[in-house]
Amino acid sequence: MDAEADMHGVKTLPLQRWGILAIFCAALIMTQVFWYDFAPILTYVSGHYGVSELSASLLILVFPVMSILVSALAGGFIDHRGYRLSLLIGTGLMAACSLLRVIDNFWLLVLAQTGIAVAVPFVVTPITVLVSDWFDARDEAKVTGICAIAIFAGLALAMMVSPLLFTSFRLAGSMAIHAAAAFLLFLLTYLFVRQRQYQAPATQATAQAPFKIKGNITLLVILVASFLIQGCFNAATTWLEVVWSARGFGIDDAGLAMAAVVAGGIIGAMIIPALATRAGNTLGVMIICLMPSALLLYPLFSAGSAAWGIACGALLGFFWLPLLPLSLTVIDEAVPKAHAGMAAGLFWTVGNAGVLAMTVLFERIKNILGWQQAVVMLILCMAAVLCVLLRFAPAMRRHLFIHSREA
Repeated sequence: MDAEADMHGVKTLPLQRWGILAIFCAALIMTQVFWYDFAPILTYVSGHYGVSELSASLLILVFPVMSILVSALAGGFIDHRGYRLSLLIGTGLMAACSLLRVIDNFWLLVLAQTGIAVAVPFVVTPITVLVSDWFDARDEAKVTGICAIAIFAGLALAMMVSPLLFTSFRLAGSMAIHAAAAFLLFLLTYLFVRQRQYQAPATQATAQAPFKIKGNITLLVILVASFLIQGCFNAATTWLEVVWSARGFGIDDAGLAMAAVVAGGIIGAMIIPALATRAGNTLGVMIICLMPSALLLYPLFSAGSAAWGIACGALLGFFWLPLLPLSLTVIDEAVPKAHAGMAAGLFWTVGNAGVLAMTVLFERIKNILGWQQAVVMLILCMAAVLCVLLRFAPAMRRHLFIHSREA
């Protein structure tokens, strides 16, 4: 197969980019597996180690906390040192910390999860930088959608496969399997993942203006939107099982509804970003996706049957989860390539802050006023995002047009 030469004269095989993307997607999947693999077995972990369920939940809660603290730092690191080194740090730290998970001690397990949580931003933040480095501009939204699919697939894998591994191999055996997979991933990353631009963009553009948020209306609006979009989604998925259980549904029903949300999101991420690219109107597609996302929340929580709830969940996922790759695409178009890593890092920082804030807020409102009012709060927040996008869409389009002319 003939090699292609990029703008820097670096020759690459057409299949090389897809091989690198496959390894990168495997790394994205692994981050979600480590993040959520204890979620289905928290009750067992609590009993096995003799700790409260709140203490056991630290194995999951450290991830959004570390994402808030580390994502912006990871973004700056990517801009100055490149995404290949970032991926090596992320996959290497995941592999090293996964060994600690094999030891049967709760606080060592918390320490290992904390180390892996620090590693996650170094793997997730480079999405837009790697995609723009290896793929043409016309394919960026589609490929970013593929990366989002990997994240959703990792979430589904953690929820479905991790309990099966635990049942078959018990806790120590399943932890050993995870560690072996993490070391294989690090080896593949080291051997095969390359960066086409051998200098990081920020190193090449030394004379470029420093990264600024003020005045970048597109970035500001997307950051505000990410706080509410990611926060509302996590709040809805976290408390759906609790609300459904109180209404008489079984745990399996809520699990099927969540699986439907993820499955719908995977299908949506395959279709919607590609349609946005073809239409040349990513902002417009985001606005279209926001409307059904807000309208389907109450039918999901108030479903009269599990089948209706599962159907609502699938539709909700189809429209809601593609907002992630669409937002990342807009951010990548809104900032100079030299600062793409920092912009993506801020996106994940603000989004995970929203995850913590909205999850706690939903629980407080649910306990004080009832779940119905808590769901209405989520709907109002999504409606607020829609109004902000509609209000600032003309200014955002002007900014994106001017930036594309200057790039």
